Amino acid sequence: MTEPFDFLPEVPEDLYKSRSIILAIVLVGMFMAVLDVQIVAIALPTIMHSLDASIGQIQWIATGYVITVLATVLLFGSLSQSVGSGRLFKAGLLLFTISSFGCGIAASIPELILFRVLQAIGASMLMSVCIAIIMQVFPKEERGRAMGCYTAVIALGLIIGPAAGGFIVDIIGWPYIFLVNVPVGIVLLVTTTRYLAIDREPLKFRHLDYAGAILLIGLMATLAIALNALSNPPIRLDAFGLWSALCFVFLVAFIAREKAVDNPILPITIFRNRSFVLPAISLILYLTATFLLLTIQPFYFEYVMNLRPSHIGLIALILPLSMMVAAPFFGWLYDRYRSSQYPATGIIIMGVAFLGVGAAFSQLNFTLIIGLFIIAGIARSIYQGPNSIEIMGSLPAALQGIGSSLITALQYLGIMFGISLATFLMTAQLTGLGMSNLTQGSPTMLAAVFGNCMYVAGLICIAGAVCEFAVSFYGE
Repeated sequence: MTEPFDFLPEVPEDLYKSRSIILAIVLVGMFMAVLDVQIVAIALPTIMHSLDASIGQIQWIATGYVITVLATVLLFGSLSQSVGSGRLFKAGLLLFTISSFGCGIAASIPELILFRVLQAIGASMLMSVCIAIIMQVFPKEERGRAMGCYTAVIALGLIIGPAAGGFIVDIIGWPYIFLVNVPVGIVLLVTTTRYLAIDREPLKFRHLDYAGAILLIGLMATLAIALNALSNPPIRLDAFGLWSALCFVFLVAFIAREKAVDNPILPITIFRNRSFVLPAISLILYLTATFLLLTIQPFYFEYVMNLRPSHIGLIALILPLSMMVAAPFFGWLYDRYRSSQYPATGIIIMGVAFLGVGAAFSQLNFTLIIGLFIIAGIARSIYQGPNSIEIMGSLPAALQGIGSSLITALQYLGIMFGISLATFLMTAQLTGLGMSNLTQGSPTMLAAVFGNCMYVAGLICIAGAVCEFAVSFYGE
């Protein structure tokens, strides 16, 4: 396989001198977008009481954000090829900042949901180009370290989100979980005006395939809603079947449309490239396994280990904290000793660790669980940055914008797959044991249920490793 990004021109001198500032801008923007996925969860009960909302309405504050990002991120990746990555980042940052203010002053649930969707559109614009910008301003020998920092920031958002949300709600009130974005966004906007001058070409307005855009949004939205139907027990298979059928119709129509137009939003030909497809499948599997664990672990520690919520929160920090600490080092190591087997090594270590967690869950071995969590977090830092570089490096220069957004879409797909699979596995096993909820099972019985879930997660990681190894085996 060719060296990732060998085909890109040398980084201009002025961009190279400003690369650290540009990286900081991108990372802060990405951090805000990731944080707002997590920070809201802790405030939902308070918002529900404050705005006199129903459970169904309040759920859309959280799920609406994820569904909107998933439905629009590929569209913005395609749009970035016309308007430029820097311009799209600035526009997304402006919309994210304004809509965050709107969320903070919302006086009703419909207003809050509307501004939350607009906030997600801004976040989608930001996230669709973050990786493309990093690749554009860093030379190839420094991209591993830069992507290590990117990986660490994602982990930091996962760490800080719930704790920050609880602190803000308790001290100054729920509106400020949104309003805190405003001053940060303003400072970032001023900084981008001076330093984020990466769009050297004038605007290249091209005809946007509006029919394809509508079909793409419909495809991603129905897929997200179908997966959401599986992640909210009691699972309604009729709703899942309906949304899955609609998703399939949109998929067939979108593929037919993209094959028929000269300027497609998502070139279908990239899916013939094994060097892109295999790492992409691996990324989905990796995040599916990760969020399978993240979804079930609070239930395991509460219903099996009988731990307090505060202790469970501390345990939840172990995986992302290990990842955050290790990611910059392993990014540097990747730059120094570049190898196509790097992502495969990370995900297979993670798979073995998850299989071990399955056994440790079943045996109620707390010490072993913590040790394996640390190993899995380190393995994630080995895998994620190099995998993203591998995906981007498999695409031609003209598709870097769509490649960056594809990675974000794949990540969100994996997250939703993981949450849905975790819920499905728990529900199916409990039903098979004649139980309707976790409170009816003994700790020993529940330990086996959660252990089985982690065995599945481990096997999913190993399947992801097979995809990574196959990239080197098949080549282009």
